[in-house]
Amino acid sequence: MIGWPLGHSISPRFQQPAFDALGLPVTYGALPVAPADLEGFITGLREAVDGAPPWLGVNVTIPHKEAVSHLVDDVTDEARLIGAVNTVICEGRRLIGHNTDAHGFMQGLRDVGVDPTRMPALVIGAGGAARAVAVALLRAGVVELAIANRSPERAESLCWQLQAAFPSARLKPLPLDAGVLRVRLLPAVLLVNTTVLGMAMGAAPGESPVPDDAIGDRHVVYDLVYNPARTPLLHAAAAAGATCIEGLTMLVHQGAASFERWTGQVPPIDVMMDAARRALGLAPARPTAPSTLDRA
Repeated sequence: MIGWPLGHSISPRFQQPAFDALGLPVTYGALPVAPADLEGFITGLREAVDGAPPWLGVNVTIPHKEAVSHLVDDVTDEARLIGAVNTVICEGRRLIGHNTDAHGFMQGLRDVGVDPTRMPALVIGAGGAARAVAVALLRAGVVELAIANRSPERAESLCWQLQAAFPSARLKPLPLDAGVLRVRLLPAVLLVNTTVLGMAMGAAPGESPVPDDAIGDRHVVYDLVYNPARTPLLHAAAAAGATCIEGLTMLVHQGAASFERWTGQVPPIDVMMDAARRALGLAPARPTAPSTLDRA
């Protein structure tokens, strides 16, 4: 895992147990890489194929996802559409960029039996995570999608880019304004927070991106923040009787998709989820069905 900084990451805490559970001789670690050192790291990764032990690849997190997409030798169609890489696979000296965020996000919906097809949705944020979520939803058949961001220009830019890829979708950029969001949540069913609002040790750990009284029991509320597991947004959603989806679900499933791409083996989801929950001091999760990639 590369990123800057990396003190918050729990990826090694659930990826290593997965390799160990399958008896694979693989070591997964966190390597802080400053932006100024990123190109040199990628060059070294490409050249390390001649060394020992060999690299399977790397996970990529903030702030490198977009930059890495321009440094690898090729990217998948999914990563190209999303505009970011979160997984690199070493194929000899060739480095292939993948993005598993959309897969991880959708698996979180499937885990609670939610099918977003034709479901009006509101996404908070306009960064790389928001783009992955929007692409996943539009591919799943969401035809009405609003994107709200503190900087309206970024929301407008993202909507413009997505409209070109999904011409039949109805996309609406919005400011991150309490009154506007309250009105938009009236027709919306799915609410997704892709910002860091509510994140422990973040700039605004006690904040929610939407007014608490705007959430009702018909809403599905998905917060990509995973630490704490229950953010202020999810606390409000639970109190309102809404369906709640924790960000840890997406984190583990996107990591599991990376694991499968590296190894060609079905990832031990239950092992990964329990290890991730232990890393956050949470009780073990209920068993889930194995998650395999859609190879269609």
